[in-house]
Amino acid sequence: MRGRRREILDFSANLNPYGPPDFLSDAIEEAKQEIGKYPDSDASELRELLAAKFKRSADEIIVAAGISELIYLVLLAFSPRRVIVLEHTYCEYERVANIFGIPVKKVDMPALQIKAEKIAEVMKSEDLVFLCNPNNPTGQYLRRDAIEMLLDAAERVSAMLVVDEAYVDFVQNAFPSHEICSQNMLILRSFTKSFGIPGVRIGFAIGSSDAIEALNAVKPPWNVSIFAQKIGIAALRNESFLRETIPKVWHQKRKFERELGVRSDANFFLLNTAPFGKNARELKAALLRRGILVRDCTSFMLRTHIRFCVRKEEENERLISALLELRHGF
Repeated sequence: MRGRRREILDFSANLNPYGPPDFLSDAIEEAKQEIGKYPDSDASELRELLAAKFKRSADEIIVAAGISELIYLVLLAFSPRRVIVLEHTYCEYERVANIFGIPVKKVDMPALQIKAEKIAEVMKSEDLVFLCNPNNPTGQYLRRDAIEMLLDAAERVSAMLVVDEAYVDFVQNAFPSHEICSQNMLILRSFTKSFGIPGVRIGFAIGSSDAIEALNAVKPPWNVSIFAQKIGIAALRNESFLRETIPKVWHQKRKFERELGVRSDANFFLLNTAPFGKNARELKAALLRRGILVRDCTSFMLRTHIRFCVRKEEENERLISALLELRHGF
């Protein structure tokens, strides 16, 4: 008889470890009652709740099937001359630009740091900049002064700045970027990471009414299911879940910082594998043999780095112990 397969602890997906929330069960039951109908193509109720939360007009918000769909819609709607991305960032920006045949300009990151002035220097007319803030996989968050400097540069040359805030709920003292209103800036947000619901594709964008109108013009009808809309509504009505769980994530982050000497503004860390005498694939394999899954960052052009998220206390202790053993050659 074969032994039971050991459960794998997944540190590769940057999700709130306390999700999915229990209150979503009621939203799912409510959605079941409406599966015989087409979903509201405009996600009107969800948009109104988002408008109230962010103190923006409903016509300045669009709901989509996650940030992944929004990336496609942005490039379809604005047809930029060129896309600008960071050297090490979320790979979908470049991949979707390649699908549409749009040239991509990468901005280098000395010592893996984002230098906003380097992005501003290369902006030209009809460019579109994708900025992941905080950045995946490095975890660096650009504060208001840097974002405003980039927006000034975008407005000066008639470029578009698209700020992907998928992880912003995990940033301590994040500034309210939604208060910045400009024809040259879009903010992309998601429920996925904060509520731990990657199986529910639900996200939204905030921008000028003209920018949102352009996105709506290329958006497929009924793109967000009844289930996703009901879950998004429930999430907005139960944000106490975030107030209760995010501080727990911050507390656990400090243990990683103390034990491993890593730093991040987000709910995940980037770790150099060189001190372990291994590349990213080798260290990932060594951890997997211990029942732990991390992200090999080779796809981010970081062959000697892994990325791991913050989970619950006992799980984090297991990863820390495994890494310390591997560092010391055990």
